[in-house]
Amino acid sequence: MKLRYYVIIRGLLILPTVVILLSTVFFMMHIIPGDPVRVLYGEELPEDYIEQVRHELGLDRPMYVQYVAYMSKFFTGDLGISFRYKVPVIKKIIDVYPVTAELTIGAIMLSILTGVPLGILAALKRDTFVDHISRALSLYLYSNPSFWTALLLQLFFGLMLGIFPISGRTPLHISVERVTGLLVLDSLLAGDFNAMFQCMRYLFLPCISIALSSLPMLSRITRASLIDVMGEDYIRTARATGVPERKLVYSHALRNALLPVITSIGFSFIWLLGGATIIEQIFALPGLGSLLIISLTGRDFNLIQGIVGIYAIVVVILNTLVDVVYAMIDPRIKF
Repeated sequence: MKLRYYVIIRGLLILPTVVILLSTVFFMMHIIPGDPVRVLYGEELPEDYIEQVRHELGLDRPMYVQYVAYMSKFFTGDLGISFRYKVPVIKKIIDVYPVTAELTIGAIMLSILTGVPLGILAALKRDTFVDHISRALSLYLYSNPSFWTALLLQLFFGLMLGIFPISGRTPLHISVERVTGLLVLDSLLAGDFNAMFQCMRYLFLPCISIALSSLPMLSRITRASLIDVMGEDYIRTARATGVPERKLVYSHALRNALLPVITSIGFSFIWLLGGATIIEQIFALPGLGSLLIISLTGRDFNLIQGIVGIYAIVVVILNTLVDVVYAMIDPRIKF
């Protein structure tokens, strides 16, 4: 199957995937005991006022009517009004999504810049002291949950050494004009390098807290893949013909060895995107994960469904992009 047809088919699968996920979340939220109106306004309000609010929010309609109305609006970009914030859900998501995106992008860049070279080094130094240390370090980092790593980093680098801040996005005296919402990029576009440096300082500990959870996997996959490729017949033939070892590794073996690594990077990005929730809580970052927890606590149906829907669309698109890049790097891949 040609690549363009594969992309079209995968694109068409986005719709049923999102519909199934949204439907599951919708019915689960309505099945869970508890009245969102009373959660928001308290138990002391008169019953007639509670019923009036329920009517205004549309919660007194039959469940199937609410479901059809919500699903029909979702795919036109209308995610409804947040019960808690009284603003359109899509506006609230747009306001906070750059925080999660910046955190995830920074974390995956740190993972790639450290995990892949560490895996290559371990493969080239196979069964040596360097390899053993690399595997032990990867195992140690992989066994530590990200929230525990975050707390340790806050304690050591933030409270004890005072090198990095432990909460927020920027110092109070620095203001960055919002263009993309990504503060590091916005400060760079504005030419304010001091603000960019300060934003990176605030971002470093949260990013490394998440990155250290995915770094071991990238390192191990890179090592295993490169060792496997280095044992192929064409590598041995090239070595026998006198090709320098450095060129053999970086020009011949590494390209094929990176195929599974690329897939792993794609899935790591997806996993980090969802796993940023608890890190946002620890570092007081007003991102999508923090907003989801607030909406879950307040039973804000529209906001919860909007956030989950955005997550679903992003995940499916990223999965498709990973497969497309995989096929572009290795023409032997057929769909």
